[in-house]
Amino acid sequence: MRKLLTGAIVTILLCTSLSGCFATPPTPPIIPVGISFAADYSAVYDVLSEMNSQYSLSTGMWSLAPEAAFDRAVIATTPSVVAPSNAPNVGGHTDDYSKTNVQVEGIDEGDIVKTDGVYIYSLRGSKLSIFKAEGANTHLVSTTEIGSTTEITNPGYVMDIGFPSSFEYANEMYLYENYVVIITQFSKYMLSYWRGFADAQSCNAYIYDVSTPEKPELVHKLGQDGSNLASRLIDNTLYLITTYYVYDIFENEPESYIPAFYIDNVRTLISPNCIAIMPYANFSRFTIVSAIDILSGTITANQTLLGGGSIVYMSWQNLYIADNEYKTVESTYDDGNFTIVDYTNYSSTNITRLDISSGNVAVAAYGNVPGYLGDQFHLDEYQGYLRIVTTSDSYTYSTIEDRVRGVVGYVGGQSSTSNGLYVLDMSLIQVGAVDNLAPDEYVYSVRFDGDIGYFVTFRTVDPLFAVDLSNPYNPIVLSALKIPGFSQYMHVFSDGLLFGLGYNADETTGRREVMKLSMFDTSNPADVVEAHTLSINANYSTALYNHKAIVVDSGKNIISFPADSEYAIYGYNDQTGFFRRAGINMMENWWSDSRGLYISDYFYIVYNSGIAVIDMESFKLIATINTSSQTGYK
Repeated sequence: MRKLLTGAIVTILLCTSLSGCFATPPTPPIIPVGISFAADYSAVYDVLSEMNSQYSLSTGMWSLAPEAAFDRAVIATTPSVVAPSNAPNVGGHTDDYSKTNVQVEGIDEGDIVKTDGVYIYSLRGSKLSIFKAEGANTHLVSTTEIGSTTEITNPGYVMDIGFPSSFEYANEMYLYENYVVIITQFSKYMLSYWRGFADAQSCNAYIYDVSTPEKPELVHKLGQDGSNLASRLIDNTLYLITTYYVYDIFENEPESYIPAFYIDNVRTLISPNCIAIMPYANFSRFTIVSAIDILSGTITANQTLLGGGSIVYMSWQNLYIADNEYKTVESTYDDGNFTIVDYTNYSSTNITRLDISSGNVAVAAYGNVPGYLGDQFHLDEYQGYLRIVTTSDSYTYSTIEDRVRGVVGYVGGQSSTSNGLYVLDMSLIQVGAVDNLAPDEYVYSVRFDGDIGYFVTFRTVDPLFAVDLSNPYNPIVLSALKIPGFSQYMHVFSDGLLFGLGYNADETTGRREVMKLSMFDTSNPADVVEAHTLSINANYSTALYNHKAIVVDSGKNIISFPADSEYAIYGYNDQTGFFRRAGINMMENWWSDSRGLYISDYFYIVYNSGIAVIDMESFKLIATINTSSQTGYK
């Protein structure tokens, strides 16, 4: 076992360098056995070198620690406080304009369109456009070019052979009081392969003061290495999470393998004692989590994981980073002149909990569950427990070596799939589970609603499972409704009603057909029924894969989303089911990432080159603003 994996509980070493691990260090939580923090950059280099030497050609992965590393200490923690609500975003809003559809109410997620009820902010390409929302008189106020191709200074890592050396594009934004935060991805090209990929990609946060919307003012610019994995906003604190891959490393050049912060384009390496070395690392990559104060433009906290993951879920007290992994178990035995090796490949998910409760960002626990996750909705924290839905798949095969003839044979493999729901405490130790559900099917969507967890699996029909989680130590499957097709996104519409957006499917073959809307009556979770369904003449919607592209609001009785080349608005009636309220054909200006929002009595559809305005009393189109023809907008 390498010198950094001590097998003992360690305490986070706090750093106060310019890179900003902590501004005001709080008392850190106890860290599980197996996690270490680097004393210096050479310690990180040693780990990366060993990982590279253990790279497996058979699995295409690194193995940093044996399975025994998952033995861990019990962490004394206080159950998370739910503030103000950890339930899905449901119903109407206290103010009269819609917000981005998010997983946890009050925790904002970045998107390409935002509103404060007076102005509409649209991010397209590298431009921020601000519109004054005045119904039929809606007009463009300003456009601002975001980012540049200015190269971040770091001599020796860029080859200049006549091509553009860098490119920056904006991909999401946040709105907080009088500030707009634009998240961009900066990429360098034509990097020297023999010199590695240090600073090849960085993720930047541009903070604009928009108190004068006609002239947004850039007040701060911060960033960090890696590609944008996720971000969240709680009040004035932006959590920026990036993934940074390490390729070629050079022992005496920490900049070739240590990620960095950027403040006004100046690159500062992350301090080594801010880097947690995770025992389950299966790639030579870092996941960097920074807390940024929008008001002051400072990085107030950081935690960098050597290991990390690819799926992010955040509650009010914790940030979870999960990573799907495939493992292989083999057993060997002799049978006369033959050597037989049995292999089993199976999926699992590693999870790290970061405590964000006291202004800190610190590793608090890590664990593992069987199976793999589909997206962030597969995780949910509730009253001090983390609930997770996964699909477990395995593949078994054997090799037979004839030692006499020197021939190795292969015995055909067998695959299996099942699904389960697991409950973990705040130490990420499993306390309850229901598994081996729906063999040979896969989880397509998940939604938690307090003590009840709903998830959909599919192969030829759609079983919607309802699981009672009121006793986290003894989850109970209450019902499993089977209907044709499946829901790919679910949303709590109101008390006792669960909305599903998905597809119809042939009951015999499982072949996917047109899209459909479903409303499930969940007033009795032990007897969930599909109250109403509506097939729509569409084959694709961004909302199936990006929840921020749909508006679901029972107070306004609106379910709206882009579908093929139109933007559609539906309503729902308890007696008669779904009904169509409006549809705007966007064939000429089609943009799959169209967004809809309402402000007071008007519904606005922001698309590729304009805004369509709908009167919400008549649901008639009353204006179309063609922004491409307006000065300063392209």
